[in-house]
Amino acid sequence: MSESGRLNLNVICILMDSMNRHFLPAYGNDWVQTPNLDRIQKRAVTFDRFFTGSMPCMPARRDLWSGNQELLWRPWGSLEPWDATLPRALKDKGVFTGLVSDHYHLWERGGENYHVDFETWEFIRGHENDPWVGGPTPEADTGKGHVSPQFRRNRQRFINEKDWLAPQTLRTAAKWLKDNATAHEQFFLMVDEFDPHEPFDCPEEYWRQYDPDWAGPKDFYWPAYGRNEYTEAEAHHIRARYAGNITLADKYLGEVLDRMDEDNLWENTALIVMTDHGHFLGDHDWWGKPSCPQHREIAHIPLFIHVPGMGGGNRSNALGTHVDIHATILDLMGCPAPRDMDGKSLVPGLRGEESNPRESLLTGWWGWHVNWTDGRHFYMRAPATKDNQPLYFYTNRWAPPPWWNLPGPDDRTEFGRFMPRVDMPMCRQPIRTEEMPRANNISLENLRKGSLLFDLLEDPDQQENLVGGSAEKDAESQLRALMKRQTSPPEQFIRLGLE
Repeated sequence: MSESGRLNLNVICILMDSMNRHFLPAYGNDWVQTPNLDRIQKRAVTFDRFFTGSMPCMPARRDLWSGNQELLWRPWGSLEPWDATLPRALKDKGVFTGLVSDHYHLWERGGENYHVDFETWEFIRGHENDPWVGGPTPEADTGKGHVSPQFRRNRQRFINEKDWLAPQTLRTAAKWLKDNATAHEQFFLMVDEFDPHEPFDCPEEYWRQYDPDWAGPKDFYWPAYGRNEYTEAEAHHIRARYAGNITLADKYLGEVLDRMDEDNLWENTALIVMTDHGHFLGDHDWWGKPSCPQHREIAHIPLFIHVPGMGGGNRSNALGTHVDIHATILDLMGCPAPRDMDGKSLVPGLRGEESNPRESLLTGWWGWHVNWTDGRHFYMRAPATKDNQPLYFYTNRWAPPPWWNLPGPDDRTEFGRFMPRVDMPMCRQPIRTEEMPRANNISLENLRKGSLLFDLLEDPDQQENLVGGSAEKDAESQLRALMKRQTSPPEQFIRLGLE
């Protein structure tokens, strides 16, 4: 702690993509092996009410990088000129910053500038559809799944266990700590590890411990998004592959922890282990991250935070989301927030204080349901009209990922000061209903099924929809109030019937 009374720690933040809470022993799972996450839990505070914010991958990272929620303003894309990024704020304070990642979305359109404010960055190549290896495309025995041609080519270079992506990334992170942790007065390391994100490919010994009798297709590890007609054995095998990915990543997470042991970093360094979202593995009959209601299996996510002297081995009931990690890191490092933001520091929850930093939060995809939760009730508010209008996006970048197509700029585009907390003009573009599926995988069929509301305490499996009763009136009122506090775009209130 500094003379001013502020915390002045180093911080390591490890984001493991698509990590399901209910696959971790820390949250009640009794069959997946995670000895190093268990090791962290003994030193950390485990958060029981942490939820997604903006979804999916890059929107979650923009929440984390900027401290402000994206989901009501625009879909997946690069950082905006007005974003006061976490690494830039820390660098301005004199913190030495580093990024280690195998998350290939960080080096393609729609994520191409998230690394630029770090003083060092290192990318590990080959995950999913990373355009890395050329040459002939090997055949694959995929059964009812699929394996992209690009991953089939990339996978040829995974010969030994340490060639897989999680081992490479986490061993590189441990090496970064060896080289930098004691060389600088204060450091921040961001580790963006793409596993256990699909494809659920790992050395056979890892998945075989969860499915020893599998004799089916050898490359059946990448399920299609949506509904799948899997037998019980096939569904079990996909879950075993996913669990194998977790256990593989967990093994090499141990090398980071060993480095912290060797340099005694536990005494002056906070460690955050988190995820961006979960992944449906047959829950509610869905697979992947399809255009469907974002139930708790994908939205209620794990979080572990170790801070020296703060509640190791304890649990916290503080409510939180991704923007709160931004605020928490600034707080832990003694760095004032560079601007007004949506994030609330979780340090009070780490200290075991009764008061929660927030009473409720928003989560979801731009243009889909807007979801609200107070940690007990989970409300998925559908649009008020069948055409999902009006819907605008706000940007000065126009950098969607390669597989989506944002319209414009064209004669519909306006330019002005549309965001109350941003002192910069920007573009605003309306989107037509017929453009929505290609813009952000918006399913009108899904949205037209209406709103959903569940009591997660009384109905954890989310079987009884409480829409239409007094509970919805309260949730609707609190959703509206929170959107106003976060200065949401005015047309979103109209789209959702909240005006």
